[in-house]
Amino acid sequence: MDDKVLEKLAREILMVDENGTSLVSKYEKIIKDGLPGPLNGEDGKKDVLIIGAGIAGLVSGRLLKQAGHNVTIIEANDDRIGGRVKTLTPDLGGSTPFKDPLLYAEAGAMRIPKVHPLVNKYIEILDLSDKVQSFYNVDVAKGKKPEAKTFRTWLKTNGISVRRLDNSKDSHPGRSLGFDIPTKYDGKTANELVNDAFKEPKDSVDETLPIDERIEGWKKIISLYGDLNMRQYLMDIAGYPDVVLDYIGTLENLTSRMSYSFIQSFIESTYINTEESYIELSGGNWILPYAFLDGLSENIVMDARAIEIEWSGPGETPSQGSKAVHKGRAGVYVKTINEPPVKRGVMRANRTPMEREFTADYLIVTIPFSALRFVTVSPMFSYHKRRAIAELHYDSATKVLLEFSQRFWEWDEKEWSDKLGDEYRGHDSIGGGSITDSPNRFMYFPSHQIENCSGGVVLASYSWADDARKWESIPDQDRYGFALKGLTDIYGPGIKRYFTGIGQTESWMQNFYAFGEAAIFLPGQLRRLHPHILEPEGKVHFAGEHASLKHAWIEGAIESAVRASIEVHDK
Repeated sequence: MDDKVLEKLAREILMVDENGTSLVSKYEKIIKDGLPGPLNGEDGKKDVLIIGAGIAGLVSGRLLKQAGHNVTIIEANDDRIGGRVKTLTPDLGGSTPFKDPLLYAEAGAMRIPKVHPLVNKYIEILDLSDKVQSFYNVDVAKGKKPEAKTFRTWLKTNGISVRRLDNSKDSHPGRSLGFDIPTKYDGKTANELVNDAFKEPKDSVDETLPIDERIEGWKKIISLYGDLNMRQYLMDIAGYPDVVLDYIGTLENLTSRMSYSFIQSFIESTYINTEESYIELSGGNWILPYAFLDGLSENIVMDARAIEIEWSGPGETPSQGSKAVHKGRAGVYVKTINEPPVKRGVMRANRTPMEREFTADYLIVTIPFSALRFVTVSPMFSYHKRRAIAELHYDSATKVLLEFSQRFWEWDEKEWSDKLGDEYRGHDSIGGGSITDSPNRFMYFPSHQIENCSGGVVLASYSWADDARKWESIPDQDRYGFALKGLTDIYGPGIKRYFTGIGQTESWMQNFYAFGEAAIFLPGQLRRLHPHILEPEGKVHFAGEHASLKHAWIEGAIESAVRASIEVHDK
């Protein structure tokens, strides 16, 4: 493998430049103080088109506008911005998503790691710090020690229900959940077995090592394991037998991702674990993208889906017949169309087709490559860019949310007995989630009670990949019954009396503008595709979570947007 490619990938993972200096501090300064260097009068001012008003588009637009450039953001949706940051809330207008009008829930991004500095910097400078509250990935105690993890939620596999805390204390945690774990591996939780499997590569990139050693460590990891899927790594490198793979796959959300890149899951293991701390925004995470509207609202054109792009290279003269001409010089061109009268079988009144045309000096494309695949591009992008657009894998993800009039999961034994009268199955704790091998797979409970609300919205099923694709086949309205059944399998049929009959669901692969929940590498795609995802094509630049190595995270979208903004600003 080309050592230069390995070096570049390693530095991007570590967010350091060619000198080993952190890019994080540089990007934080840009977020706080703006892009460096004054514009060279009118000659330095650029007209910039941005496709997509998700986080990457909004960050790019804000930075470039603050620097003095003329910005236009084109958004396909006719009723919201934010991309895959999507809160189901009456605050955005339209119908009330739940019976209780005060309730809301996240259909998209629901948690922000505290270790992600750029998104937290934006929360600070957009004056949203007063909205920050903890997101409890693991349930916590009520009362005097609200941050103390209790691990009282449930694990249910092979027909056996065990509380997380009891399972972690069990001398045979795998066997207690019905897995016939060999003696060699018995006595360890699924999480401990994953940590054991990852220990050697993790030690080689430990944060306490000098940066040069960490770069070499990442180069070695990519070289050795970059073409392996997770199953191959766990079997051939860690030496685990099938039953251990079944065990950790079920409990650690790897079952449906065994065919995906090992590197992807290895990087993500830093952020999704029981030790990591997360936050959310009170009132819903939609508040973050909408905070960008202060100063950007006049720059956003809604109801405009890009269907055609023409582009030129820097320094080129406009060719005869080209549409990529702006103010008499070579530039970029985008044609858009509005939302159709019928969208997924739903008639939308008073809509007539409307095409619009835009030109500019530069273009930043922030929409997923899966969506860009359906945009006509002329002239064709380079071979490697086209391969990346065609091949980059996007994952399915489905959420099914159910509203309950009472927060039964938080009840102690006495309250449960008084109201339900059956075997105690509550948590007597706040937040966290349960795991099951039923179709529901992962369940999450709200981390905070909304003032003046006795009930809450449960994320009754959160699934990815093949698990999610099965839910995609079920009509939305029918999903609620299946999700409720999965909940009652753990918490008992008595909880049905508190179900309001209202549910909401989101399948991101069925979203016409998202085309999937997020990019996720197949084996080999990190080295084969990723270096070409970031490269500009003439006057066209690229941003979005897929143009980073923090797939699916808001942080990745911001990283890529700052990079693309610097590229355009410095032209």
